[in-house]
Amino acid sequence: MLGTVAECYLVLVLALTAIAVVPLALGWQGSVVQTGSMRPHVNPGDVVLSTALPADSPVPLGGVVQFRTAAPGGGERTVLHRIVAPAEEQGEWVTAGDANHDVDSSTLSREDITGQARLLVRWVGLPSVWLRTGELAWVAAWVALTLAAVAVRVWSWPRREDEDAPTPSPGAGAGPPAPALGRRTFLAAALAVTAGGTVLAGREPVWAGFTARTATAGNTFRVGTWPTLALGRVASFALLAATRVANEAPYGIGSSVVGSVGVSPGTTVSGFWSWDITGSVERNTATARNARADALALYDTTRARAATRAASTTVTGTLPPGVAHRNGPVHVTGTLTLDARGDASAVFVITGTSVTFTAGSSVVLVNGASADRVLFLGTSTVTVSEGAYVRGVVLANGDVSLVRATVAGRVVSTQGAVLLRAATIAAP
Repeated sequence: MLGTVAECYLVLVLALTAIAVVPLALGWQGSVVQTGSMRPHVNPGDVVLSTALPADSPVPLGGVVQFRTAAPGGGERTVLHRIVAPAEEQGEWVTAGDANHDVDSSTLSREDITGQARLLVRWVGLPSVWLRTGELAWVAAWVALTLAAVAVRVWSWPRREDEDAPTPSPGAGAGPPAPALGRRTFLAAALAVTAGGTVLAGREPVWAGFTARTATAGNTFRVGTWPTLALGRVASFALLAATRVANEAPYGIGSSVVGSVGVSPGTTVSGFWSWDITGSVERNTATARNARADALALYDTTRARAATRAASTTVTGTLPPGVAHRNGPVHVTGTLTLDARGDASAVFVITGTSVTFTAGSSVVLVNGASADRVLFLGTSTVTVSEGAYVRGVVLANGDVSLVRATVAGRVVSTQGAVLLRAATIAAP
């Protein structure tokens, strides 16, 4: 009985391993599932075999596909999820794990699909999962169980004299049972199981796409977030400076501020007519001091935010949400279009040692982009040149200079002055 049980276990392991490994020789892709985002249909330790999606085949809506996506901490990882709906943008698709409450945070294009799932093999990748997660006790238990099964089956083999005994004639004594499998067969099986397990342990793992919640009880994680880019009490002002605010236009003509003006710890606001500022003027008041404290926090948080794209000297064209830091000057030229892609919470950050909006340049916000979520940060100065039209928050450590230009947003200097010459600043 023990020998029969051991034989059944070894045959099961051999069969599952063969089903998982043989297709790899035929060009299929094999991946060991690491997480429970596809439960109850796919569990950690299962092996999913997939094939490339033919160029003339439609995207399998409702099917399970394998694709590459960004991994936390950088790089990429392979994900195995179901295509659940077309995305709003033509040619893109929405994916989700069967066990997840939320769809994946990014959409999928056809070019991202590396394979379509074809065959599921249960359990055979569990040793690989245990090795990757450091659960060596389970690995040791599985190895011990397999070796014990081999030993029991070898021990229960009939003796050679029994194997060589003639088959009894009908009506004679029952005699020894014929062996189900020979020694050589079991030796080959044990080697095949070992080799197959080695192959599967080296297969690339597949993971769950990132979502904020999961219905899988065994999975617990905390949503990772960027530092919050909150204006705080800066939102009370259209213009905020540390040392002074000055309208340098001849006779104070041509400059205006739609909103409030604050300065702290300085107290100078000069060159404006009474009708040039529609809001209040706060000269080192508690309101101005509180706003400057929040401006300093916003400056530090913005600089600490990790970059998501390469920074360049010249910024123009259309950009998606993201963060670009440059240790050098940045020039915004032509028309810079910031596309939120329908995400009202999208954040855009562009920083440099100095930021210059060249003459005639403009910043355009589309598809839900908000001026208070667009930050242009200069670690020294920011210059808005003649004819420029800027939407967003202009944030500088040093002076900010605006010459015959318009900012539909806010202008903030944490350590310096804000100087206007026939310029307009209008709070969102």
